[in-house]
Amino acid sequence: MIRSVLAACLLILAVTPFASAQYDSIPRPAERPVIIQQQPLDENYQREQEMPWKARPFKDKLRYGVNITTPSLSFFGGSSYFSFDISPMAGIRVTPTTTTGLGITYSYSSRPDGYINSAGRQGRQKASLLGGRVFIQQHLSFLENVVPGLFLWGEAEQYKVLSLKNSQAKITGYEYDTGFLIGGGYGVPAGEPGFQITLLYHANYNSNPNTYSSSGSPLIIRFGYWFK
Repeated sequence: MIRSVLAACLLILAVTPFASAQYDSIPRPAERPVIIQQQPLDENYQREQEMPWKARPFKDKLRYGVNITTPSLSFFGGSSYFSFDISPMAGIRVTPTTTTGLGITYSYSSRPDGYINSAGRQGRQKASLLGGRVFIQQHLSFLENVVPGLFLWGEAEQYKVLSLKNSQAKITGYEYDTGFLIGGGYGVPAGEPGFQITLLYHANYNSNPNTYSSSGSPLIIRFGYWFK
């Protein structure tokens, strides 16, 4: 009997350190690693990103928006000049960073016409014009890591007089010569919806008086928005 009790005690003493070591090796709740499971990307989105540009659907390359030229309002010696135009536009991204398209423009302006009436007041010339434009927008992709959203812009536009009236006569149907505008701006990256601002130079404004400029000067500032 005594031998059995001694054998049991020896067995307990031998097993106790091993059990304690096994318990110490179990991570405590505070020591257990936190596992964060990453949600998989949407399969359709991932597939679109990996799809070659040429293989993307035509509808994904279409863009549409609107441009508004900054209203011009100035006063010089009691005379004033006012102009405003709005231009819906639609285009297609021929490359991931290049958009080309068309725009339709309505323009209204009011300015002194240089004639003095019998009451000693200077008359005004009021014009309503309808025009069209062809444009190309090139985003500067090599600067995306520095200043994303920078782009170059070029276009050709032409206006037809819907109504032009001054102190002496009223004109309709007259067409201005084609104007060429170049410049650049800042806005959303290519293909994304959002605002943009563009500064343009009317290349043949000074040399051709038959070319119309909605701002009344060679420099034109436009605010635009791409809906797609």
